[in-house]
Amino acid sequence: MSFEVLNHIARKKAGMHVLCNLISRDLEGQAKHNANWKDRTSNARQGLKGGVEGGPNLYSIYLSHGVDYGEILEEGSKPHIIKPKNKKALYWKGAAHPVKQVHHPGTKGFKTIENTLKNNKPLVIQRITDYWSD
Repeated sequence: MSFEVLNHIARKKAGMHVLCNLISRDLEGQAKHNANWKDRTSNARQGLKGGVEGGPNLYSIYLSHGVDYGEILEEGSKPHIIKPKNKKALYWKGAAHPVKQVHHPGTKGFKTIENTLKNNKPLVIQRITDYWSD
């Protein structure tokens, strides 16, 4: 009897990585679907990645941005000044004239990852509990 129990636990531990990976892919899909920003290149949306690390007794499910400006999309930015890097002035389509700097008011974060994780916490707990309960 005790060998059956140990074998059962060993099989459950082996399956945990698969379960955590499935959960992370579900979270990734939800984050991509629910991201509220306006896509320009789709790089930020495509860069949202879910995954799993660890094992056999400790796993971490993660969801992350894959672009260098992901933190700004998530948390927003404070007011800041934008200056030209390689030119003397900034100009964009629709501007009345070139300018030496722009006082950017900052942006509000979209909290895509935070909201996805917060909204799914009970479901993740339930899926893992169900997995170990049979």
